[in-house]
Amino acid sequence: MCVRVVSSNYLFVLVGQCPIRLCNLWPLCPFYKIITNRLNDNSWDVYIFTQNWPASVCLSWEEKQKGNACFGAANKTSWTVHGIWPTKLGTIGPSFCNMSLPFYPEGIYSIKDELNEVWSPIEKHRKSNVFWKHEWEKHGTCADSMPMYPFEYSYFNQGIKWSRQYNLTTVLSNAGINPGKIYNVSTVWSAVKDAYGKNPHIVCFTDTASKSSYIMEIRICFSKTFELVDCDGIKLQTRWDHRRKQSGGGNFTDCSPNQLVEYPLTSPFPPPGTVQPPEDVFILDVLKAIQLLSWATS
Repeated sequence: MCVRVVSSNYLFVLVGQCPIRLCNLWPLCPFYKIITNRLNDNSWDVYIFTQNWPASVCLSWEEKQKGNACFGAANKTSWTVHGIWPTKLGTIGPSFCNMSLPFYPEGIYSIKDELNEVWSPIEKHRKSNVFWKHEWEKHGTCADSMPMYPFEYSYFNQGIKWSRQYNLTTVLSNAGINPGKIYNVSTVWSAVKDAYGKNPHIVCFTDTASKSSYIMEIRICFSKTFELVDCDGIKLQTRWDHRRKQSGGGNFTDCSPNQLVEYPLTSPFPPPGTVQPPEDVFILDVLKAIQLLSWATS
C-alpha cells in the first residue's frame, strides 16, 4: 500500500499489489485502487471585498497596544482596500489554503505604486510587505477562481480594479456623508445599498476608553464570476451581529444600532468623542429615535 499527500487538500491512498519502490509508478501496479481523502475543506461561496477608512484603522491599531504607530497612509482622505477574502457563507474562512504558495514581492512590483495608492499598509510593522504578505497567504491562496491564479499580480490587481470601480469615497460624499461628522449607521448602509443595489456590511471600531464608535470598514460581496451579490450570510468574529428584516435576514453591521458612529477626520486626530454633533441636540435626538424606529420596523 502506498500513501502520499499530493496537495494541501488531498491524501491519495493506493491499495493493491504494488511494491513500495513502485509507488511513484503506481499505474504499472496491478489491481490498484485509489482512495481519496480531502484533508481540508477550502470551498467558498463569495468574495468579500473590504475597504477601510484609514483614520479609523489607525485609531484602532494605536488603541490595541502602547507603542503601535501608523504609516502616512493613515492621513489619506479616501477609502483604501483591506483585502479580498474568499468566504464560505456562515463561516469564517477558508484561510491559508496553500502554504506552498508563499508571497513573492516581485510578483506585484509592476503595480506597487498603484497598491501604495489604493491598498496601502496603515499599521506600521518592522518588516516591509507584512500587510500584503498576510493578505496573500491568508486569503489570496484561496482565491482559486481568479484569472491567472495562483499569481500575486492577479489577486492584487483585482483589488485595484474594484477600488476604482466601487469608490466608497465618492459614494458617501454624494450621499452627503463626510468625515468629521457623526451618523446613524443605517444612513451609511443605505447610501452604499442605493449606490450598488446589493446589501453591504459595515464594521465599526469602539474605543475602550471613550466608548466612542467609529466607522472602520465597509464590505461588499461578489460571486466567483465577479458579479455583485448581497453580503447576507457572511459571519464575523464580533460582539454585535445585527440584522435587518428587509435584507432577508442577512448581516447588516456589527455596529450598535443604539449609538451614532463617528466618521473621523484624518490625522492629527481629534481626541476620541470630540467630533462635533449638530448644534441642536434635541432635534438630533428626535431624528435619531425616528430613524432607529424606522430601521427596526422596516
